[in-house]
Amino acid sequence: MAELIYDEIQLFLICLMLGAALALVYDGIRIFRLLIPHQDWVVDVEDLVYWVFTAWMVFRTLFYYNQGMLRGYAFLGMFLGMLVYMLTVSRLLLFIVRKLLPYWEKIHAKLQKPLLILQEKMRKSLKNIASEVKMAMKSR
Repeated sequence: MAELIYDEIQLFLICLMLGAALALVYDGIRIFRLLIPHQDWVVDVEDLVYWVFTAWMVFRTLFYYNQGMLRGYAFLGMFLGMLVYMLTVSRLLLFIVRKLLPYWEKIHAKLQKPLLILQEKMRKSLKNIASEVKMAMKSR
């Protein structure tokens, strides 16, 4: 009987950690969105991928630790893990990232100029190659 209770406590603690880990992954996505602006459809795709990943992790955890049985305390553990993470670490992490964001924008702008020049040169080179291929195909 005691072993059963220990298994359920273990599952609850694992679900607490899983909830915090899933919230951390989403914070990573949020930080990525702050650093690099996205179009709305890209944000939708990112969210879809995140939720598919989340569903897979929850299913995998419940299947591995609880033979696939759904337990309310497991979902409560995940919710509490996310909640505690969001009220503590997440706030601190996003505060730090927002304070560092102006520095990132300066660095990003400096890095972007050479990349844009390189992109333009590559575009011109590819355009020249394409025109040469067209000319070669016409002369056949």
